[in-house]
This record gives sequence, structure tokens and C-alpha cells, in this order.
Amino acid sequence: MKPSILLAPLLFTASARAQVNAEILRPNPLRPGTSATVDASLAAARGNVELLDVGGALRLQHQTLHPAAQGAVPFVFQRAFLSAAGRYADRAGTAFVSQSFVHARWTAMWHPRVGTDVFLQHQTNQFLRLQARLVGGGGVRLELVHAADLMVWAGSGLMVEYDRILVAPLASDAPERWEVRSTSYLTVRVSTLEGRLLLQNTVYAQPRVGQASDVRLLEELEVLARITDVFALGTTLGWVHDTAPPTGVEPTDGRVLSVVRLSF
Repeated sequence: MKPSILLAPLLFTASARAQVNAEILRPNPLRPGTSATVDASLAAARGNVELLDVGGALRLQHQTLHPAAQGAVPFVFQRAFLSAAGRYADRAGTAFVSQSFVHARWTAMWHPRVGTDVFLQHQTNQFLRLQARLVGGGGVRLELVHAADLMVWAGSGLMVEYDRILVAPLASDAPERWEVRSTSYLTVRVSTLEGRLLLQNTVYAQPRVGQASDVRLLEELEVLARITDVFALGTTLGWVHDTAPPTGVEPTDGRVLSVVRLSF
């Protein structure tokens, strides 16, 4: 097991978001066996600015690979992972971020380039009026390009979603609802400078079945510079859009996150 610690000072957040990217950038995506990643963030200020921002995340993973010829880039055979995260922030004693997220997924590549995903997810986000969101689903996963310096993969499937929201005063929103959405994603990963510089971009689209005008979109670009095998610096830029958010919630969110990663 090889854990890593991620310290993530927040540079800018337009608003806390509900959609979450499960295809996160990993320095060694094809390492077999069990691994763990621990993320932590902390920002605090006192005096003219009163600020507290604390967050953390944990990812546990076990992975096996298809047999590969010597020198060839191996393909994933089976992967199971559990990811959990939470964040709380307040300014002058008034909270403006309070959210949590748990995602479990099993990926089985029955052919080196074709497989299936099955997942469960639970999340909360107080300032998007999301008291609970429970999601379960699955679909097909495709390895489109598979090389040491360039990987492209995609997936598409269906998910069932239950939402419970805190309805704004005088709003006509239903406090609870069940719906079915399709979910599709495309991820491009680039490795340069002998693996010292990593870039990964992921795009999600999740339209509601039977109501195409209700769609959630996410795009996230991650950049990680590996200074040494232990120390790395990175930045994440994210953008999400929900065409039908709860009353009183802005439809578009953006963020920029600076990261320092230590691997052991």
C-alpha cells in the first residue's frame, strides 16, 4: 500500500458544487494492488478577515491488471474503489460551505478495452439546498487510446437518483423527487517530461431521461507537476452547470484549486 497526502489550499470558489468528478487524476493509474490516498485542506485567518476553511478526502482502491507483454502498457482488469470527502468553511462565524460526498465504484474490464462500471453515491451540499442525493447506476466503459503518454477513455450508462432538498420560502419545488438520468463522460490524460507533468481533462453530461432540457454538465482540468517521486504541485480548474437547480441556487459554478501532494 502506498498512501499519499494532498494539501489543497483554495484559491477561488464561485460556489460549492453538487456534481463531483469520480475520474480524478492519479500519478500511477496502472499500479496493481491496494493503495490509499488521503487529501487535506486548511485555510484560516484572524484579524481583519475572519476565515476558517477545512476539508479532507480519502480514497481506497484495489486493482488488478490484464497480462501484458514485457514493456507493453498493461490494461486494468478489475478495480474497486471507495472515495469520501467533506468540506466546511465559514467567514466571520457564518458558514458558506458545508458538503460531503461518498462514491463507491466497481470497474470490470471483461475485454482489455471494453468493460462495465457499477456505482453508488451519496452527497449533501447545504448551500445548494441539497440535504441528500442518493445515486445508483452502471454502464459501459471503453478504453479508446492506451499509451504511456496518452490515454483516452469514456463511459455511458443510466443512473437512478433520489434528491431531498430544502425548499426556498414560497418556492414551488418538490422537497423530494426520484428521477432517471443518463450519464456519459470522456477523459483525456496526457503524460509528458517522462511522467513529471500530468494533465487530465474530464467532461460529464447527465441529462434527465424524458426531459432533455434538464441536464447537468461538468468539466474539470487537472494539472500535476511531479517535482520528485515524493513531492508534486498541481492545479484543478472546474466548471459545472445545472439547467434546473432548486429555486434560489445559481445554475453555474466554477473553482480553481491549488494542490501540494506528498506521496509515500
